[in-house]
Amino acid sequence: MGIPRTRRRLTPDERRAELIDAAVRLLRSGREVSNWAQAVTTEADAAKGTFYLYFSSWDDMLVAVRDRVQQEYVTRYRELAESPERLDWWAVLDAECDAAIDFIAQPSGLHHAVFHSAAVLAPIDDDVDIIGAIARFLSRGIEEGAFRAVDARAAAAFLFAVVHAAADAIAAGDGADRWRSSVRDLTRSWLGRTDG
Repeated sequence: MGIPRTRRRLTPDERRAELIDAAVRLLRSGREVSNWAQAVTTEADAAKGTFYLYFSSWDDMLVAVRDRVQQEYVTRYRELAESPERLDWWAVLDAECDAAIDFIAQPSGLHHAVFHSAAVLAPIDDDVDIIGAIARFLSRGIEEGAFRAVDARAAAAFLFAVVHAAADAIAAGDGADRWRSSVRDLTRSWLGRTDG
């Protein structure tokens, strides 16, 4: 007879977060899964029925995963916009574009789950406004004179679309260096100051 294991006592919010973390890990791994609910509970080391205590379906879980990924993205841009540190604006913009391209172009199911499944149709909390967070970041760069004065919200939407298109091309097998270089060229010609 085996030794019974002791389960950790978690609050409902902690258990739900643990299940979302497990789903994110599984989706990032790109593993083929036939029963997502069972795979998530196994990955989270939770009891089999736990999934349905917190999520009504796999689509419901995908909405939670989407919200988590988008919240992390928004938080990163908010921290940059509100940072008391002086930023090297072009280096930060390049790094953020590269990070987004890497996330979108990765050959796993996480990006697909966030941007190309039924989860994308679910309402998004106003607090998770990716375009707004990028716009605040760009606004700070404009205020500090690093970027040319443009409509920050429109620029954020365009930037998001450009990065997404570049990553989709890379994921389809087109040259990553060419697309990254093109994104840099575009941002510099579009956001770069012309007054010196």
